[in-house]
Amino acid sequence: MNRIVTTLKEKLLYAFGNMGSYILWAFTASYITVYATDCLQLSSNGWAYGVLGTIILVCRFFDGLSDIGMGILIDRTSTKYGKARPWYGLSLIPLSIVFFLMFFLKGSSEQTALLWIGILYFLFTVILYTMNNISFNAMLPRISNDSYDQTKISTMNSVFTSVGSLVAAMAIPILSMLGGSDQQFSWTVLVGILAVFALLSQIVCFVGIKEKKTIVSAEKSSMDRNAIHRGMKALMKTKYFYIAILMFLINYYLSLSVSSVGKYYAQWLLGNANYSSLMGSLPMITMGVGLLATPFLAKKFGKRKTMMIAVGFVFAGNAVGACVPTSLAVALTGGMIKGFGSATVMCELFTLAPDLVRYVEGKSGVRVEGLAASANSFGCKIGSGIGSAAVIWSISLCHYDAAASSVSALTANVFTALYWWIPAVLSLVLLFLASRWDIEEKMENEEEKEHAEG
Repeated sequence: MNRIVTTLKEKLLYAFGNMGSYILWAFTASYITVYATDCLQLSSNGWAYGVLGTIILVCRFFDGLSDIGMGILIDRTSTKYGKARPWYGLSLIPLSIVFFLMFFLKGSSEQTALLWIGILYFLFTVILYTMNNISFNAMLPRISNDSYDQTKISTMNSVFTSVGSLVAAMAIPILSMLGGSDQQFSWTVLVGILAVFALLSQIVCFVGIKEKKTIVSAEKSSMDRNAIHRGMKALMKTKYFYIAILMFLINYYLSLSVSSVGKYYAQWLLGNANYSSLMGSLPMITMGVGLLATPFLAKKFGKRKTMMIAVGFVFAGNAVGACVPTSLAVALTGGMIKGFGSATVMCELFTLAPDLVRYVEGKSGVRVEGLAASANSFGCKIGSGIGSAAVIWSISLCHYDAAASSVSALTANVFTALYWWIPAVLSLVLLFLASRWDIEEKMENEEEKEHAEG
């Protein structure tokens, strides 16, 4: 197959799309709990937290299942605009509208608010974000078929994703400037700005990025049922499909559980809720270094070793922060160490789906861009769902009250465990999984064997 790569312009335009969707996703996952406790003021009834956590986890479970269906739908699509791109375009406007409505519920009773959160959260995650995220990721192997170029695309994506992370990190101070996190007006203004910005950035991506017909021949553009069955069977039989799911699941649990509990950790362990923005923004410095280093590390050491090195930094950062959880200086140091590794991990994770596409095509002769992308999204949705639900359930079990002047030692320890200790343990599991991603080496060995036999 001829080597087809993207231009700098294409990388930038594609990254704009990733930035837009990630802003909506990260903000929702990080602040739906804060909106419920501070603005909707559910703290007077602990049962409401349990219900909200259950809503989030149940929606994410069905969200993961819908990923598979969306992957199949994309693989069976054939239009003059491509396979994935039309679905991406269809998702943009309704995704931003539903996002805005989720944070526009003040004044409702607790039961009514929870009902509407359930309905809107279901639409956002299970239907619209699935359509958006699967189709976006499925476009990657259809605009470039070169592994190193795909790493550079993912690196550019991660740079723009950092903008979304920075917005999420700055939300608490911004809400304070607008009137406070207990005021619906503050949420309405901030969420409205984010919805419009995300929509415009994704429109830029949709207009500017075209799937390249030269990568996949016209005969393979639309698969019949038998071809889909062969591709799915080959995908399900390989260990790499499950490794990819688990790596995304753990990575997004680490990301979203920490961001969800960040405000509470900063407020009760460090003494100032606004420190959560500092904890989220200062590590951007080392994340930037990690992003710049990723293509060079991948070229020198290969994908597997690069991921292992990066995960090592994630573990080290969590271990440092856990040593003195009440020290802002130690927390920032741990966060910056972790930031270097997490940026590289994120870059490389989004190149796993193209690896799966090439591997399955070699085994079955069928390209499964949509199904391979669903592994990314399935792990992302379930992991972030568990992360968000774990924080909400922990708040409920600790009988947390947002209006209280202090929290118990148990509650403080729970926040510390969610922020540092559990991520440290899970990063070791992630390290083991990264060590098993030898798909590139296996494909190279098989190609050399075929060449020798030929």
